[in-house]
Order: sequence, then structure tokens, then C-alpha cells
Amino acid sequence: MKKIICALLVLLALNVQTFSQRKGKFTPKVPLLSLRTGISSWFDYDAGLMIGVNYRWSKHFSATIEPTWIFYNGINNPDLDEVIKPSGYKLRADVRYHFPRESRRDPDFFLSPEFHYKSVNTEREDEFGINCLGGNCDYFQTASYTEKKKEIGGFIKAGILTPLSFIDKTDRLNLEVYLGVGVKSVKFTETNLPLGGSFVNPPDRLLFNTSEDADRNTATAPMMPFGLKLSFNLR
Repeated sequence: MKKIICALLVLLALNVQTFSQRKGKFTPKVPLLSLRTGISSWFDYDAGLMIGVNYRWSKHFSATIEPTWIFYNGINNPDLDEVIKPSGYKLRADVRYHFPRESRRDPDFFLSPEFHYKSVNTEREDEFGINCLGGNCDYFQTASYTEKKKEIGGFIKAGILTPLSFIDKTDRLNLEVYLGVGVKSVKFTETNLPLGGSFVNPPDRLLFNTSEDADRNTATAPMMPFGLKLSFNLR
């Protein structure tokens, strides 16, 4: 899927200059409201159902808001003993600039900044030492706890909206392909630990923090979101 998305967006890069130089004979009917849902959101690490809306108020500008209900892990590995069960939500919103196009059936190329926020709780299991003092513990036990993750960030994305004319002759149904780059801040907290318990091996989250003194529960990480969506124009 990633290779297909990248190939389509190479087409975007090659054609943006051409499209920006056109006068653009086609003018979409505005205001225009469209409903949208994610295809690739079902395959994310924190996966679930996305249903959003886009409002287009001019030939070149529109805005989108896309909440996602997260309720499962899209890449659970059956070879691992732990089954990851996240629960939470993600919210993304953008403002888009649409390049001129010649006809209704031409691809609709756009660029946009996008806001990203995610809040997810995941039930996990780990080994804990109970009533530990100076490295000595009364006993050890495996117990469940709740990992809370919050992300906030933003990115710039490029995308294409293509009418699925072979399905819908009215060209109201569209496939969206996008790719972006940006940055996010990630913070983890652990709750519901066993009474008097401390991790035997604390979760290691220093993927992007290289300092020995870095907080294992916070990080600043790059984002490279990509995906597929379906949208339907209400008129």
C-alpha cells in the first residue's frame, strides 16, 4: 500500500507546477460539504473507525475535521503472547489549498497543514517487584496496568482526490491519497499499578531520546503519515 501511495504522490510532485500554471476552467460548486472515512485507519497501530467532514467554501480552499474512534491494534502479532487492546480517539483537522483543474473528472491536487491529537489507553501486562527497597523486593508478580499515551503535533501533507467514475457516474464518490511530514510530542503515563509495585524492567520508550538523562515517558518524534480515504460529496 505504501508503494502505491508514494507512486501516486510522485505524480503529484511532477504535476503541481503544471497545474499551478493553468487558469483552471473548472469551478466547483460551492459551498460543498462532503462526508469521509478512512481506509488505512483500519491498519494503523492504534486503529479504528474514522468518520469526518470536509467543507469547501471557495474554488481553492476547504477545511476538514476527522475524529477517529480507536478500539483495536491494527498490527497485532499472533506470535507474541501479549494482545494489545487500545481504547481512545484521534483528532485531525486541516485547511487545504486546491490547485486549479480543467474538468470535474481531473484529479484534485491539494496541499495543507494538519493538526494532530491522540489520546489512547492500553491495558498491558508486566512483571513487578512488590515493596522493593534497595534492590530487594518482598516478592515478584505479573500484573496488569494501564498505559496512557497522548500525542500532539502537526505536519504538512500533499494529496490527490480522484473521482471514482467507474463506480459513481455522478463523480460524487472520491478516493483520497495523501502523504505528509511533520513532528509530534508524545507523553506516556502508567496507572493502576499493583499496590507497592515497581517495574522489574521499565518500558523502554527512548526511541528518539538519545540522552541518558532523558525521560523515558516523553519524546519528540517525526511523523510521516500516509493513507487512503473515501469521500462522498453531498451534492
